[in-house]
Amino acid sequence: MKFSFRTCSAFTFAVALCWVAGSAELPTTKTGLAPVNAISDTSRTRALSGQEIRAELATLPGWQAEEGMAGKTYSFPGFSDAVAFIVRISHPLEAMAHHPEIRNVYGKVYVGFTTHDQGNKITDLDFKAARAVEAIAAKLPQKDPSN
Repeated sequence: MKFSFRTCSAFTFAVALCWVAGSAELPTTKTGLAPVNAISDTSRTRALSGQEIRAELATLPGWQAEEGMAGKTYSFPGFSDAVAFIVRISHPLEAMAHHPEIRNVYGKVYVGFTTHDQGNKITDLDFKAARAVEAIAAKLPQKDPSN
């Protein structure tokens, strides 16, 4: 496949330009989420206590914490819907410089977050990312997860 700038999103193109120019600043995505600088943002390195994690999980239906990771499984009508969801969440998560563990089996997608530079513990950043994922998922058709 031949590369074409016409196939790139404006965000992808801007990220590529910043990388080529050596800029540390990333553009804001269409979602309006400002990028997070991994080096200067201290909130991403603060591990949460068990009580703080439980309080955050209470605000995110379906999310669970296990073995240092906060995650949820979403269920979509089919494979292409699941892949579309993965693509949609990639843009704001890239802007946040926080990348989830993703598993996709047909129409089911598991999204999990942990902060590696905090020893694979759950931090504020994991829940900021989870809320961004929830906002996108709320706009998409989903199946009952028990199916």
